[in-house]
Amino acid sequence: MNSIQKNTQRLFQDALNRCSEEGLIKGTTPEVPITLPKKPEHGDFATSIALMTAKKAGRPPRELAQMIIDRIQDPEGIIDSIEIAGPGFINIRLSDDVWYRGLETILREGSDFGRGEKRAHPKINIEFVSANPTGPLHVGHGRGAAVGDALARLLRFAGYQVSSEYYLNDAGRQIWNLGQSVYVRALEILREENSPVLKKSPLDIPEFPEDGYRGDYVSDIAQDLLEKKGAEWVVENTDMDNISSFAAARLTDTIRESLEKFNVHFDVWFSEKKLHESGSIKNAVNELRKTSYIYEKDGALWFKSSELGDEKDRVVVRDSGEPTYFASDIAYHADKYGRGFDHLINVWGADHHGYVARMKGAVQALGHSPDSLETLLVQFVTLKRGDEKVSMGKRSGQFVTVDDLLEEVGRDPMRYFFLERRHDSHIDFDIETARSQDPTVNPAVYVQYGHARACSIIRKAEKELVIKKQAFSIELARQLQHEDELRILRRMMDFPVIVEDAAEAREPHRVINYLQDLSRQFQSYYTRTKSDPVLPPPSVRKGDWRKNWDWEKTHARLLWVEAIAIICKSCLDILGLAASTRMARLSE
Repeated sequence: MNSIQKNTQRLFQDALNRCSEEGLIKGTTPEVPITLPKKPEHGDFATSIALMTAKKAGRPPRELAQMIIDRIQDPEGIIDSIEIAGPGFINIRLSDDVWYRGLETILREGSDFGRGEKRAHPKINIEFVSANPTGPLHVGHGRGAAVGDALARLLRFAGYQVSSEYYLNDAGRQIWNLGQSVYVRALEILREENSPVLKKSPLDIPEFPEDGYRGDYVSDIAQDLLEKKGAEWVVENTDMDNISSFAAARLTDTIRESLEKFNVHFDVWFSEKKLHESGSIKNAVNELRKTSYIYEKDGALWFKSSELGDEKDRVVVRDSGEPTYFASDIAYHADKYGRGFDHLINVWGADHHGYVARMKGAVQALGHSPDSLETLLVQFVTLKRGDEKVSMGKRSGQFVTVDDLLEEVGRDPMRYFFLERRHDSHIDFDIETARSQDPTVNPAVYVQYGHARACSIIRKAEKELVIKKQAFSIELARQLQHEDELRILRRMMDFPVIVEDAAEAREPHRVINYLQDLSRQFQSYYTRTKSDPVLPPPSVRKGDWRKNWDWEKTHARLLWVEAIAIICKSCLDILGLAASTRMARLSE
């Protein structure tokens, strides 16, 4: 909640308390909610407090609303007008000077405007992507990466302590299968090259594993293995752990590189293999043994997840003594809590829906609130070129990779379209739209274009017209009289509320919606004020034109444009998009 909203709330809270003191409302008074109205024409803020407290007052909501309004004391003149709407909603419009002071706040705080106060708790761990290092990242992973990274940025901006984490599933059967796949491909390469090393060996090339990985990238790793380790090492090596480790490390590097190109960065890369090596899985299972949630059946250990919201009980240790993936995940989550995190957010694919209840149950069995584990399920992406569905990738053989899409459409459009809608909504990703550099076609370019235009105006004022920046004053700010200037100024002051609400709801797409709206209003203003432009056009720059130009209005508008640039950049930073200061179409 920003200072303007807080000040407005304070006026209504004091008025509500006066109603209580006069005996008009029985019991304790609730906190007055101050929200943004759904439609701008309804005012700057709205409150439903009369509807909330009408029962306690024993009066119709509209009557109580008027009583609250009558008891408002506003010596600073914050409020311009109030109206009662519908069954008892109160719509509030503030005086213009409030917004002019808001402009001063934006300019003074700069990139800190809208940033939440630092919070000691909760300490949040957000885990996302966490794809097995058995292949390149596909576009589904890409959307999860965009959502997780933007959410981490948003939460940090809102004041939360956040650590972003990638969980590497670098142990288990799938890693063995990867190593075997690479091994077979390496031997096939040696056979094609008529390698003398292979000829000297009685080794028969084994069949490709049924559960092996068949993309071209496996052959690339096999070739790299031969170059780094040598043909003799590969032929003589019968321990698949060495080859599996090599292949998993190579693919982990590939994943890191893909994510770096996608502007996604992790604070921690956590290895499942280390859980096995450190005994953490055994320790976690032993901790669960102390509870009533573990039992033995058919030689295996079972977790009573059915008593904790899951559809059935789950095996944690097989009858062979080998822990399951579920046991690894329990140990991993226990490790997160052990590192001091008190709130965990997992960003998973939609196909993990059935896994949520059992993990919440495990968290509860470990002694933590199930509400301290939060899971966002990211829906699937369908790639299209117009009406045609795209289904094959160049290197994977089975799917379109993050690198494929990055190469074709670029980082920013890709992030934008992955974040444009709520994470649990399916998206159709139109490659042709994302490739376009036309801001009227591509909304990703459009929002960057708004920031670039603001920067262009400021740059032109300083460099071409040699206009010296003026310090803020309320008198100067009052030169902003155009209805669009005030409307956009009001919208800029919504930014702290947008950040707080989006962070609380875990919805980065709200920042995109806000940025689109702010950019649209600014671009519309720029187009509609050609007869009264921000900067003096070439047509008036003749003779002693500087003496006749309205410089007070220009100076005020330049401060206003600077504020727009500040907020646009903050939005773009939260979304992980480049805040471009120059774009080709501006020069056209």
